[in-house]
Amino acid sequence: MISVITVTYNNYNDLHRTLYSLKNVDGIESVVVNGGDCNKTKKLLSNYDGIAISEPDKGISDAFNKGVTHATGENVMFLNSGDVLLSPEYLKEAENIFSFYPEIFFVHSDSLFEDRISGIIYMEPLKSAFFSKAPLGRGMPYNHLTMVIRKSVFDKIGLFKLHYKITMDFEWVCRLQNNNFNGHYIGGDPVVKMDGGGVSSTTEQLVMWESLKALIENRILNPKNIVGIIERSILYFGRILMETVGMNETLGWLKRKKHNSNWQRSHALKIGKIYSAVKTKTKHIFPDVSLQNRALPSQKKIGLNGLLIHDYPTGLSRYSYELIWRILTQWKGNSVAYSTSPDLNRKFPNSTTTSVPRFNYPANFRSNSVRLSWEQLGLRYSCFIDKLDLLYSPIAEGILFPRIPQIITVHDLLPFHYPSLLPRWVPYYEYFLPAIIKGSTTVVCVSEFTRQEVLERYPSIQEKKLKVIHGGVDLERFHPCSQGVIKERYELNDYLLCVGEVRPYKNMENVFRALELWPDGPRLAISGKFLGDQKDRLESLAHSLKIENRIVWLGYVPDDLLPNLYSEATAFIFPSLYEGFGLPLVEAMACGCPTLSSNMASLPEIGGKAAHFFDPLEISDMAESIRKVCEDSKYRQKLVQCGPKHAKKFNWDSSFKKHMDLFETVLS
Repeated sequence: MISVITVTYNNYNDLHRTLYSLKNVDGIESVVVNGGDCNKTKKLLSNYDGIAISEPDKGISDAFNKGVTHATGENVMFLNSGDVLLSPEYLKEAENIFSFYPEIFFVHSDSLFEDRISGIIYMEPLKSAFFSKAPLGRGMPYNHLTMVIRKSVFDKIGLFKLHYKITMDFEWVCRLQNNNFNGHYIGGDPVVKMDGGGVSSTTEQLVMWESLKALIENRILNPKNIVGIIERSILYFGRILMETVGMNETLGWLKRKKHNSNWQRSHALKIGKIYSAVKTKTKHIFPDVSLQNRALPSQKKIGLNGLLIHDYPTGLSRYSYELIWRILTQWKGNSVAYSTSPDLNRKFPNSTTTSVPRFNYPANFRSNSVRLSWEQLGLRYSCFIDKLDLLYSPIAEGILFPRIPQIITVHDLLPFHYPSLLPRWVPYYEYFLPAIIKGSTTVVCVSEFTRQEVLERYPSIQEKKLKVIHGGVDLERFHPCSQGVIKERYELNDYLLCVGEVRPYKNMENVFRALELWPDGPRLAISGKFLGDQKDRLESLAHSLKIENRIVWLGYVPDDLLPNLYSEATAFIFPSLYEGFGLPLVEAMACGCPTLSSNMASLPEIGGKAAHFFDPLEISDMAESIRKVCEDSKYRQKLVQCGPKHAKKFNWDSSFKKHMDLFETVLS
């Protein structure tokens, strides 16, 4: 949980606006520290649903410290009186990062600032003209109001120092960097709108003096920071000179030019309107947005790459179909889907234009050269003929050097981990994909794990270009079902279940070895396609382990029977060594099936607290985990209850909405 700390001093109107921006945000704790004696403020806080502290303090530092001390959340964020939270999703993303990356101690992002000269301007982390990363001497390196911090950091480096009247946060950051606490920048939309009337914005000379004092006190007044101080001073005195000679308009233009990119110019007004609504009509802070009849900006047209829409759906084709179906049927906009598959024509007869060359090949092209030719020639030609404004590919493929905005989705980087399994895709991921990513406006990653992998594999990619949007599960199909269907159809009862294509990284061999350690355990049903000689190898292993009578080879199970297959299973096992998302994991939880999962790759991120995790490389750990879930009825029932609730977080309606918001952002 995140504790949002707000300090105020006789500032009722601004405090009222800040608290209303938090009103509809779930899963947070609001802590208000009031150091003034305003009766209206005290009355507001007397009925406040949060932690309210109204008593004299020794300044802003003391108020901050009181907030940290009284906060009960594992993480804290400071949102001062007058500031407005614009993105509740940012808080959820921060919590996810903290959950799965213990080496990260804080996150930060971008903000909006209401400047007295330039109006609303967009603020990214501080940059320097002389260094790739701004030194501390240049000033506060982060937008401090966007920082979400592990509360444990305060235990290690201490609270804010009282003798700093304005730059207590900067001095604290000096200690943060001195102790090598790693942070993470989350780019994208601004998350906080900062009020421009704060103390630090009006007394910059004192700010600069206290900043110098903090550098000296923390023994980091090195040559790099001295250069930063000089750079900061030049900019400050230049600004003062321009104001003195009456060049405020020019100064305002320069500030807007510096801070506002193309994206920022279009969005500052939009978010400014949201902020204005907060002042007057609080119910519009976070308005409900219908998933139905979402409309693009007028006269905009998008193309959808339906390459993987075909009759034999796998994980990627299911993902493509779910999103494309929703865009074509639920979104009131000008959209068109392209595919060589007749399946798309049957389901959406008006969706596929004739402008894309069909090439006489199946939709899941066996030849990479033909597949890439279809995209580089066919789709490129279509973008021109159909006058598209945006091209969206729900897979990690797209057009090289597109002349229109392009969005692609990266699911994983599997070819790098198992090159022998996908040899023809290694060159594509090595050379083509980074070029396509660089040419794309935005890249959707299906998990934070995948996002981090992309950043590590392709370090030249701009971090702010990557956006995490989880995939989903069809909750209308996948839910707890009545018992007996699978028992009657396959004569199965009391069985463990594995679902998915059987590939080497799926780690089925270790499941077999775990079953050997539990001779009296239930049977194992395996549903999915087998590649190459995988089935022969597994049958041979089962024979050598003397468990062949406990293995049931189901092969391909029709889609309409999958929910029953999950619902009637004693437990679902997902032993995979590598997954970008892990759709079967969510499907099993949605059906109320007790779920055991590998603790590797993205699976802890997706499974959360609703699954039992084991080390997939430790046979004994896997065997003991299976036994615990099957024999411990209370623990098993807990998983049964938690699964469907957790799976609701990964629904297609939510994923669709986030994609539509992204489209609108790119096209506006």
